[in-house]
Amino acid sequence: MVYQGGALHWLGSGRVALTGATGVVLSIENHTMKRKSQGTNFKVVLCFERGLDERDVRDVVTLFEWHPGPVSVSNISRPLELRKRGPKGTLLWADAFAAIQSLRESEGIPAESFVQLLTTTNNENNWYAATEEGHMRNGFCHLGDFKWATSAPSSAVAAHYLLTNLFDALVEEAGVPWLSLYHEVSRGCFYDFCEDKKEVAFKLRTADLCSDCLPRLQSIGIPNEFLSQTIRIMEAIRRQALNTKQFLPSEASFHAWPFPVAITRHKAVQATNQLLRFMLLLDHFDSLVRYFYIAHEVVEGRSPVIQERPSLGWWVNQLARSLRGADHFREVVAIAQQERVVSIRNERRGHGWMSASDDAYSGDAKNLERVLDEIEQELRPFLENYRLIVPRQFRLQEGSFVVEGDHLMGSNILHPPFKLQLDSDPRSVGLVQENQVYLTDSNMKRFHKIAPYIQYVLCPTCNHPRVLITNGGSQFIDVFMGHLVQLGGNC
Repeated sequence: MVYQGGALHWLGSGRVALTGATGVVLSIENHTMKRKSQGTNFKVVLCFERGLDERDVRDVVTLFEWHPGPVSVSNISRPLELRKRGPKGTLLWADAFAAIQSLRESEGIPAESFVQLLTTTNNENNWYAATEEGHMRNGFCHLGDFKWATSAPSSAVAAHYLLTNLFDALVEEAGVPWLSLYHEVSRGCFYDFCEDKKEVAFKLRTADLCSDCLPRLQSIGIPNEFLSQTIRIMEAIRRQALNTKQFLPSEASFHAWPFPVAITRHKAVQATNQLLRFMLLLDHFDSLVRYFYIAHEVVEGRSPVIQERPSLGWWVNQLARSLRGADHFREVVAIAQQERVVSIRNERRGHGWMSASDDAYSGDAKNLERVLDEIEQELRPFLENYRLIVPRQFRLQEGSFVVEGDHLMGSNILHPPFKLQLDSDPRSVGLVQENQVYLTDSNMKRFHKIAPYIQYVLCPTCNHPRVLITNGGSQFIDVFMGHLVQLGGNC
């Protein structure tokens, strides 16, 4: 539970009482609860109240995806209808926790997973966040307008309080009263209580665990991997909470994208020569359309037939056909056609003469980047919700199936590992073969084989493991080096 408003009373001997804004007194005794097996990985299912912008919800999820660790966060796509029976239409805690429990049952979410509800309605005790007594892996966080307290975006503040809910639950499960860690007087620590809400900005800008809290958390048994992930997320939030943040280089959004589109974006961002930048932006457009078309077809259960050496116009036309009648992403094709991206590519790169001056391409590069920004914004939900993985090993461990492999995310060729525990045979969720590339959503509950269209194999040209994407027939493109290679088998 995280307090907002009212008064805090330190009673000594491990006892604390809180008087909420409505005068409700909550007393927490120093007691020991039965310790739940904490494990080393923590799954969080994020749900949200109707009325919240789903993009804000995705921003919370993305923050954890950019800084991976033991905590993995996925979101439920449909909003929850919440009863507002409190004074002046506020949300009663009992109703919030009842909605969470109902979601657990309807979605079959196991007890060891955390379920966190993002709300936009003020709650009865006017708290930023709270966990359910006796079921502390259920909790809610308020995602509102925090501009009066901090320059950090609301999604960053919500992510901070989501972390506090997780820590509170794990600390309590270890037999330590969760509230005993909080500081009555702020010291620039994660555990500052912040009775004066203006002090929230102070603790967000320090992004630290004090010399009292860090060793205590370690002695309680909080895994170092979770602490490390928390510190990285806190540092990312700190940058957003600074008044001088406009002078800092921004973190690239492509760090959370699948590798085939993250790497092409990264290469274009790094280019300073205007001609090279223009060419790499065209490559990125090609990769975006090519990857999205293939992935969308696979998710829809179709097996697209790719003609040999397809043109960029062919990919755009196929994407238009794939999206015909769809509710989402139609704007991607409209933008590409309206801005004549294919024609520009043909005129400036394919069928026309090259200018002798690199600077002659400056305007083209700026215009194309603007167009790509619009397309990326439209594709963002898909790029951030679907991921590429390569399972390297399936094994049975203590009655569960464990899957380990590589997560083809971001632009680093050293792909981060992933580890997944399944209650059933991997084949039941679509994982049928090791060392093949699969597409899965952020919940990682269902897997679609995207091989042979995308493969992670040795590149025949450089003999290094590379992500290759089909160019029709047996031809593939190494999206990192740009090599055009031949592999056995056709797409």
